[in-house]
Amino acid sequence: MKAFTASPWIALMLKLAGSILILTSLIDYITLFTTVNFQNSQSIITFTTGVVDRGFIPLVGLMLLFVGFWADTGTPNSSGNTDTAPMLRLTALIISSILGLFFLVLGPWHVLATRDAADNQVKQIAQEATTAETQLESQAKQAKGLGSQQLETEIAQVEQAINSGGLSGTQADQARKRLAELNKLKSDPKALESTLDAQIGPKKTEELNRIRSRKQELENQTRGTAMRAALRTGLDSVLMAIAYIILGWTGLRQMLYHRK
Repeated sequence: MKAFTASPWIALMLKLAGSILILTSLIDYITLFTTVNFQNSQSIITFTTGVVDRGFIPLVGLMLLFVGFWADTGTPNSSGNTDTAPMLRLTALIISSILGLFFLVLGPWHVLATRDAADNQVKQIAQEATTAETQLESQAKQAKGLGSQQLETEIAQVEQAINSGGLSGTQADQARKRLAELNKLKSDPKALESTLDAQIGPKKTEELNRIRSRKQELENQTRGTAMRAALRTGLDSVLMAIAYIILGWTGLRQMLYHRK
């Protein structure tokens, strides 16, 4: 008899807790919605992820509310709630149905926003890689220019050593031979360019491969992370939608059936 007498308080607390959870969640969703920048995919992702992560809270509130309705039917004075309980129950079922449709739309919206954000990030990665390749090419050209200057410097040094007379016979012969090679290289721009390419080319190729490898790695990482995030939030949203729709539409159908 004591448990039966306490049931009105239990029903009231369940309905109160459920109503507060639902109302605070709706206020939270509205607040989040007002901060969305629909032109910014990252802002949309933040909104959709935040809503889905909080999606179970109004679901728990609805469950508590309906358990409160069920407990209320066993109270001695349950007939006193006939004016307000059906309207509150109908409102809860409508909210559940609306949330179901909302989460049903939210999933694809999140997936599209995630794809757009990933595409933008991949474009940025490609632009950065292109900039790095351009800088590498500029550095290679600069190195070739320095190579030509170094050739002139080396010719001047060898000539100075020969003219100074401080070299022995063998050293002087080697210096003159080296001077002839340098002058020949200077007089043949193609040969000079080939020599510089042989010196600079391997390092340039190595750095270019590193830039392209890093670009591919970042693109794969970006798309993989985006796909996992889209699948997780998208599937969670669909599951939430199914739960809310089943709860709302089943309850509405039962209410219509009992009215008949």
